Amino acid sequence: PDAQESRGLGDVYKRQMKYLKTILLALCVSIFSYSQDLVDVSNVFKADFNIDSITLGVETSTVNCSGAAIGYENGDYSAVYLTYNFTNRLETDDSGEFTGLVWAQQGENFLQGTLQGIWRRKGQTFELITLDNINDGNIILAVGKLNFAERTLKFDAGVVN
Repeated sequence: PDAQESRGLGDVYKRQMKYLKTILLALCVSIFSYSQDLVDVSNVFKADFNIDSITLGVETSTVNCSGAAIGYENGDYSAVYLTYNFTNRLETDDSGEFTGLVWAQQGENFLQGTLQGIWRRKGQTFELITLDNINDGNIILAVGKLNFAERTLKFDAGVVN
């Protein structure tokens, strides 16, 4: 009798777990579908940078990068310079915020902008999520990966409509 009762409870547990997984999957699909409507992004482009210098500080650390933004709506910018000031005002583990500046040149065209966002450590790299205000009237949303070991910063970015 105990074995049958135990097997019966196991079957109930399996059905409950299957039901719970179905609910979680449906919830994730709903959230993903809704999030598509939160931000309308067009003109998706790549921006790849090399880390040129790092200045470590107690309150703020600064990272300077240079590279290119290829596929930006106003053309390719092969001379792009970034400065990030990383902080952790809430003293959280493995995450914080940043501000910064961007300057870019394409022939006689120049862009400037302010950078602001959040960072979080993901294993050996850092993920950056940034919302940038550019002087050509665009707002850029970008998600990137900062790799100190490889001295690289790579973004997938797009213009917010």
